[in-house]
Amino acid sequence: MKKTLITLSIAGLCALPLATQAGTYKETSVSNGGTISGTINFKGKDLPPKTYTISKDNDVCGTGERKIDFVRVKDGHLLDTIVYLEKVKEGKPFPADVGDVGDVGDVGDVGDVGDVGDVGDVGDVGDAIIDQKGCEFKPFLQAMKNKDVLDAVNDDPILHNIHTYELIRGDAKGPKKTVMNISQPKPGSVKTTIKLKKGPAMKIASVSSAS
Repeated sequence: MKKTLITLSIAGLCALPLATQAGTYKETSVSNGGTISGTINFKGKDLPPKTYTISKDNDVCGTGERKIDFVRVKDGHLLDTIVYLEKVKEGKPFPADVGDVGDVGDVGDVGDVGDVGDVGDVGDVGDAIIDQKGCEFKPFLQAMKNKDVLDAVNDDPILHNIHTYELIRGDAKGPKKTVMNISQPKPGSVKTTIKLKKGPAMKIASVSSAS
């Protein structure tokens, strides 16, 4: 059966958890599996980071402008990249640390299959954590299993509203659908089971309010 290798390198406003595509995945033992390694090259014009004026809750969010580089390039390589196989019906279990996206920021490294790195700590096995501090999400990019629990943490002393979108086509400019739209306690966290039905990725945005 032919498999397609997909490269995903997109970000929401600050973070993007990646979930497996919709469908049932059967976990089995694998005796003749392989690994994928390499680098993701970038061609074209590397656009400068986008600049946003910080206009609300300046005592918490800061003042002036914030620059966000949605497409990061270093020495001709694309950073913040996750590579995955499309339409895989069965295989070995997901690693317990699948949410630890780590080496995604290093020169486009792919790493071993299922070994996506460590960009942020993950709480319970299989669950992903995204932390909002200083009105900024950490980590910027993250991987998680579909139907796992996302723990959205608010470390700021103000109310945030977290809004997530399923990216139907897998890219930020394509069609999208709301997954959750929840107010975050100040400070505190909300836990939600992420269930993506059509797309392989989710974009996260937030609105802050001092009220």
